[in-house]
Amino acid sequence: MVHMPGNRVAVRKMPWPGALLFLVLPALAAEPLPVKTAAFSDLAVHPERSAPAVTLSLNDAPIAAQIAARVDAIAVKVGDVVARGQLLVRLECADYELARRQAGARLAALAVRIDLAEKKLKRTRELTRTQAVSEEVLDERESDLKVLRGDHTAAAAELETAKLNESRCLVKSPYQAIVTRRAAAEGQYASAGTTLVQIMDIRALEVSAQVFSGDVEQITAGDAELYFEFAEKRYPVALRAVVPAINSETRNREVRLLFREQPALPGAAGKLVWRDPRPHVPGNLLVGRGDALGVFIVNGGHARFIPLALAQPGRASPADLAPAAKIVTEGRYALQDGDPVVISQ
Repeated sequence: MVHMPGNRVAVRKMPWPGALLFLVLPALAAEPLPVKTAAFSDLAVHPERSAPAVTLSLNDAPIAAQIAARVDAIAVKVGDVVARGQLLVRLECADYELARRQAGARLAALAVRIDLAEKKLKRTRELTRTQAVSEEVLDERESDLKVLRGDHTAAAAELETAKLNESRCLVKSPYQAIVTRRAAAEGQYASAGTTLVQIMDIRALEVSAQVFSGDVEQITAGDAELYFEFAEKRYPVALRAVVPAINSETRNREVRLLFREQPALPGAAGKLVWRDPRPHVPGNLLVGRGDALGVFIVNGGHARFIPLALAQPGRASPADLAPAAKIVTEGRYALQDGDPVVISQ
């Protein structure tokens, strides 16, 4: 209030309170918020990924009789580890021994007959030169010798067949293996094709893993470290092949791997483990804005919200950020995109 001449009082209008608030708000809004940051390269993690996997033997085969004979003895039991060439089953072999002797005797007889035929042919040729015998007789002698030589070749093959059948009386392991089943019994008559024992190769092993098709590129990366994990033990493995087909139901692809060192047991069901090569933001740094999850970074003194398309609450999420990007680690919950910030120590 101001006194004026003539006892008149002039009233000075004061600013409206709302106007004062309007003048103060810009100053308050412009004040930067303190935050703490860290470089993405210092925070980035590479989480482990996994896929179900199992150890397979490439040779898990029933060993069958190749001849028809009685089972004389089964030399192994379930659980035995057998070497390559070790005896598994012995079959009764008397018939095949006799067949081999008969084939040998026939071959020897033909050899004698061939020797005689050669001598007759030699004398016939000499007589032919003196015209003591006709050319027709000479032709017969040569024909007889050719027939005998043909019979000799057939008899030699029969002898080899007889020897082969006789050798099949002893059923041997084709590789180092574990005996997993006895399918026959001693005294049983086995025809050709009858399963005698089941064995599993313990050297030719592979790991079969069912990997989501979107993760295959991570496994095929040249520097990927791969492990087969079973019973809390890890076995280093190397990629052999990726099956060029996708399972229409699971969207998985089969991956085959080889053990680098000591293999796991055949049939071991575990998982294939590897580290994701993509840098991930730790799950505790994620914040939600609107319908998106992401992180705040500081750029030019302002906070910028970077949504992460693959982010999941509480889980490390892949981020395509520069290694030097400054990620807000403290003070992020009060931020909005574009807020001025100051980095505090």
